[in-house]
Amino acid sequence: MHGTHLPLRKWFLAAYLVATHSNGMSALQLQAKLGIASYKSAWLLLHKLRRAMVDPDRRPLSGVVEMDETNVPYRKKTDPVTGGQGRSRIGKMVLVGAVEIVDKHYPGRMRLQRVQVADRETLQRFINDNTARGTEIITDGYSAYERPPERKHKAHNLSAKNALPAHIVLKWVHRIFSNFKRWAMGTYHGLREKHVDIYCNEFVFRWNRRRSFQTSIDTLLGLGQKIGPVTWRSIVGDTRKWKEQHRERVLGMVDPERLKRAKKYAFENGMDIFDALDDIRRDEERHRYFRRKPLRPALPPRRAGEERNTRRYVHPQPLDPADIAKGYLRHIQVGSKITGARQYAPS
Repeated sequence: MHGTHLPLRKWFLAAYLVATHSNGMSALQLQAKLGIASYKSAWLLLHKLRRAMVDPDRRPLSGVVEMDETNVPYRKKTDPVTGGQGRSRIGKMVLVGAVEIVDKHYPGRMRLQRVQVADRETLQRFINDNTARGTEIITDGYSAYERPPERKHKAHNLSAKNALPAHIVLKWVHRIFSNFKRWAMGTYHGLREKHVDIYCNEFVFRWNRRRSFQTSIDTLLGLGQKIGPVTWRSIVGDTRKWKEQHRERVLGMVDPERLKRAKKYAFENGMDIFDALDDIRRDEERHRYFRRKPLRPALPPRRAGEERNTRRYVHPQPLDPADIAKGYLRHIQVGSKITGARQYAPS
């Protein structure tokens, strides 16, 4: 919150709403509830609070842990409409989940993470980072889970004859996947691939504290102090890489006259078009002189009868000595209730 332009009251109100709302809320909802004029400010505020939902020193899962992977649909413009099949990454985001089983029947804490590919190296790293030594891990028959170091492993062959479905054998981890997909579609109407890790951490935060809403706000504020300041650049990442991937799309949004000047400038100086656009924009801002209209006047509006010329104080004309001797008050209007109907005598 250091250096923020938002009132401190709105920060605490936003932290309370985000931490205690069971389903979470989008930046558009938070903007309406807090009365923030800019959607970008509400989005940045919400993402900064989401950064405070992960404890860097959190305890690993222990005991009996169910683990599996799933796919969340996501399609780019360059991907086929049908998407890839099986474990293909085309049009999908691969998530790995793990949940503790308490008293053999109830779900405890959980972890959820996006991975690039569900191979042995990635899954074994996930097991090592999120589970304690001696943990019993229950998975399906996928060979990448076999022989985890210093952990017990129990595999269920779901492809065997008369085998039970996966959502029955691995009940709670599949319940988590189902709730996550329903939550993502209901609250955010789908997730963007770039920030899916942040949404996974938010879901984990809400799931692990679904029975203790009274401590969520304290945890959120405490972790916010622990992780330190978060900047816009650290959230959006390297925007230049995104520009290169969507080159035609970005250039299509530029004003044609500015793009023409940028192409000429880039050709003359032998530089990239994006660098030329940045230089031209900075040059335009340097030579733009304008006076911002104030939101409210510096002085209150003049009342009826006030002098328009306020550069210097003008003393009133002195009264005649004869009028002063009669006791007339020069600062009270003649004819008022105090002076009555008396009039000045002609001089």
